[in-house]
Amino acid sequence: MRHILPILLVLCLWSAATAEVRSKKMMYKVGDQEYIGYLAWDDAKSGPRPGVLVVHEWWGLNDYARGRADQLAKLGYIAFCADMYGDGKTVDHPTDAAKMAGEVRKNVLPGEAGQDRR
Repeated sequence: MRHILPILLVLCLWSAATAEVRSKKMMYKVGDQEYIGYLAWDDAKSGPRPGVLVVHEWWGLNDYARGRADQLAKLGYIAFCADMYGDGKTVDHPTDAAKMAGEVRKNVLPGEAGQDRR
């Protein structure tokens, strides 16, 4: 039994080392607005895999969100980061982030996003 643990550890390390995370930008349109999403997957795996939608923080689709998608891909998921602001916009200042997030909230349909649906 005590020989199994080292073997499992070696197998886990080997599988992590053989992971080939790939990624690409995904252009898509909603109405007239263009968006630049990010798709990440492990090319060493084949067959059906679970998908995860990564929604970025209010700064925009930045390196942090893309890094999280890459981490999920290493775990065997196909991860897609949505571009919530369009055109791949990102900001560094909280005032700018609040403005962009406010624009997104203006486009919520009645009855969505936690609004009372009675």
